[in-house]
Amino acid sequence: MRRRALAALVAVSAVAGALVLATVAGGGGRASNCVKVGGVESSGEKNSLDPAIQPSSQNSLNAALVYNRLTDRDENWKVMPELATSWKSNAKGTVWTFKLRHGVKFSDGHELTSADVVYTFKRILDPKTGSEARATMAFLSSNSVRAAGKYAVKFVTAKPVAELPLLITNKNTYIVAKGASTDTLRTKGAGTGPFTAQGFGATKEPNTFVRNPNYWQKGMPKAPCIELFVIQEATSRLAALRTGQIDVAQQVDFSSIPVLQKDSNVKLVATGASTSMTLPMWVDTKPFDDNKVRMAIKKALDRDAIVKTVLLGYGVVGDDNPVPPTSAFAWRKTVPGPDIAGAKALLAQAGYTDSNPLKVDLYSSEVIPGMVNLTQLVKQQEAKAGIQINVIVGPASEYWDNVWLKHPFQVSGWSARPPGEALAIAYRQNAPYPETHWKRPDYDALLDKANTTVNPAQRLALYRQAMKMLTNEGGELIPVFVKTVAGVRSNCSGYQPRIEIVRADFRTVSCK
Repeated sequence: MRRRALAALVAVSAVAGALVLATVAGGGGRASNCVKVGGVESSGEKNSLDPAIQPSSQNSLNAALVYNRLTDRDENWKVMPELATSWKSNAKGTVWTFKLRHGVKFSDGHELTSADVVYTFKRILDPKTGSEARATMAFLSSNSVRAAGKYAVKFVTAKPVAELPLLITNKNTYIVAKGASTDTLRTKGAGTGPFTAQGFGATKEPNTFVRNPNYWQKGMPKAPCIELFVIQEATSRLAALRTGQIDVAQQVDFSSIPVLQKDSNVKLVATGASTSMTLPMWVDTKPFDDNKVRMAIKKALDRDAIVKTVLLGYGVVGDDNPVPPTSAFAWRKTVPGPDIAGAKALLAQAGYTDSNPLKVDLYSSEVIPGMVNLTQLVKQQEAKAGIQINVIVGPASEYWDNVWLKHPFQVSGWSARPPGEALAIAYRQNAPYPETHWKRPDYDALLDKANTTVNPAQRLALYRQAMKMLTNEGGELIPVFVKTVAGVRSNCSGYQPRIEIVRADFRTVSCK
C-alpha cells in the first residue's frame, strides 16, 4: 500500500534521497502556476472531499480548500464571521440565530440558502453518516437546526449552550449543498470555498484544486490552483522543498530545521502550541486497566527533555489532557517533572518489581514529524523506572488504516481544539475515535453540564475538572504539544500555518 500510494509522487535516489515529482504541465521558471503543497498525512483509500468524515489532515486540507463554515475561529478561539455575518442568542441561550451572507454561490453556480445549512447539520448529526462531530455536538439533535427564512438559521437546544457558535465551528461543519449524497461528496462535492477539485481521486498524486470562479471574497484566492502531494518521508519532504519541487511543506521534520535555517531559498514559519503528540493506552486492557500502571508511566516521563531533544525547543510540555498548560483554559500551569521513585512505588503496588518488570509493546510510526524519535526517547526514560518498552515501528502510509485503534499502546496526535471540543472528540462514551477506551458516565456528565452552563467562570471550572480527571485517571499520555513548523519557498508569500493544522488557509498564498 505504501509503494502504491507514493509511486506517482516520489522516487528517492540511493545517493541523496532526492524527490522527483510527477511531471506537470507548464513552462517558464516554475513547472506550473499552481502552488504545490506537501502534506505529511495520507488517508489512503479513505481520502475524500466529504467534510463530515475526516480521518486525517489530508481530508481536512481538502475540505478547507473547497468549503466554508458558518463561522471561523482565530488562534485564541474567538469566533469570526464566514458564511454567517452575525449571530445572537435568546436570553436563556437556548435559541441561536445566524444570519447568512447574501449572494454567496456554490462552485456549481447555485446560491447558498438556509436549506443548505440545515441539510448539512442534519446530515452530520445522522448516525448513518458516521461523522466525528456527533461526539462534540451532543447538545444538538436532528431537529435542533431549522430554517428561519431564506437567509437565516436557528439552532434550538433543550438546555442553554453558551458556547454554541464555537462548538459548531469544528472541522466537520463545512456547508455542503442540500441533497448532496455521500457518494457524490467523496469525489465531486460542490462548495462555496476558494477552490474546487479537478478530477479528484482518493490516491491520486497530485490532487489539483483550481480557483472557484464563483468565490464570494473578491480578489481571492491569489493562486490559480493548488496541487496537493503526500510526502510522508522526512528526507523526501526536505529534498522536495529545497529543490523547489514543492512550494510549501505543511510540516517539516525537526531534524531538518538546522539545514533549512541555512537555506536562503526557504523560510520557516511556526505556530504556538499546536498538534499534540500522544501515546494512548487502553484503560480496559491489561496492564493499562490499572491506573497505578498508567500513572507510573506518566510519572517516569521527562517532558522537558522531549521538548529540547525531539522538538529542538519547538514545543511545550503536555499534561496528559488535550489542553496545553500554556493555554488560559488549562487546569494547572506547571506540569511535574519526572518522578522515578514515585513511578517505581506505583509499579510495586501494581505487582511489578525488578524480578517481574512491566513489559509492553508500543506501536510507532512517523505519522507526525519526530514521532519515532519521541517513542525511542520515551523507551529510554521509562527504563529508568524499570519499565521495558518494545517499540514497533511501521510505515506511516499504513499506520492509520492498519495500526491505529488496533493495539492497546500506540501513537497518535490531535490538532488543537478549544476545550469543549478537545475534551469530547476522543473521550466521550460515544466518541468516534475512542483510542483509550475511556468510557466514564461521570466524565460525560461534566461535559454536558459545561455545555449548558452560561456563566463563563463556572463553565471553565467544569472543563478543568474534566481535564484533571483525564490527567490523573485517563489513558492518554500526552508528553508534548508541537509548535508546527512549516517550510515555505522564499519566492512564495501569504502562508501562515495555524495551530489547527486541519484549518489550513491558502487563499492568500501565491508564488512567483
